[in-house]
Amino acid sequence: MTDTTNRNAAMLADVALALLDIVGREDFPDRLMQILKCHADFDAGLILLYKEGAPPRILYNDWKNDVGVSDLEHYLRGPYRIDPFYRLAVTDGKDGLYRLSQIDPALSGSRYYREYYQHSGLQDEFNIFVTLETDSKLAISLARSDMLGLFSDGEADQLEAMTALLKVAIYRHFRELRPQSLDDDATVLQNALSQAVKNFGRSVLTDRECQVAQLILYGYSVKGAATKLGISPATVKLHRRNLYSKLDISSQTALFSLFIDSVSSTKTAFEDPLAGYLTRKPPVTAATG
Repeated sequence: MTDTTNRNAAMLADVALALLDIVGREDFPDRLMQILKCHADFDAGLILLYKEGAPPRILYNDWKNDVGVSDLEHYLRGPYRIDPFYRLAVTDGKDGLYRLSQIDPALSGSRYYREYYQHSGLQDEFNIFVTLETDSKLAISLARSDMLGLFSDGEADQLEAMTALLKVAIYRHFRELRPQSLDDDATVLQNALSQAVKNFGRSVLTDRECQVAQLILYGYSVKGAATKLGISPATVKLHRRNLYSKLDISSQTALFSLFIDSVSSTKTAFEDPLAGYLTRKPPVTAATG
């Protein structure tokens, strides 16, 4: 495993735990943007609800300077209809990460650019689409002004790597959970998260598979997990393959997504988050050792 892969694994582990921390909180949008700003620099962060036949609904906006406020007012009066993001969202756009320059390579010559975008002061923009209902999508918009220039390739890669986790957290928060206040004591919260990781999968995995899953969630590489457990990297890979099979997943990102989704559903930190969660899912092979 390369250094880049190790860094990505550690980054995803940090993001997964950070998202779990904020799902269901009243300040979820603010905290979400702070998490994203740790991995990409942007001037304007918005959360919009796209629905065909209606103007986008602004659920969150941190682009609150005079230009940003007046720009959004103008956008909602009509230009949204020819916004490539809006048009993609209300037609057949699949969930995921999109860059404006990729979905409209001829942006600078478009009507949307002439009537709106060139006056906005923005130069580059990403949207992350998450379907909430059959006729509506929530979008996280991250935009950069002329002052900041284009997003770097590294920032784009980081956003792409996080998208699967972001989709799970966004859906859980905006579709399934009501904002609720949590204990702000960082020690209490960290203990709860540690307990959730410790209990994750114990109802369906063997003890060793649980240990490997825990280390993956904490961002350990195969080599690091092998050293931590005192076993060979090949044995770690075997346990990883077995636990992925039992949980019906195929990647580290999918494991993070399952962790966030299941822990968000559990009522107590002292039970396996998967125990109740999997009763609503297809049967999973029981542990045999």
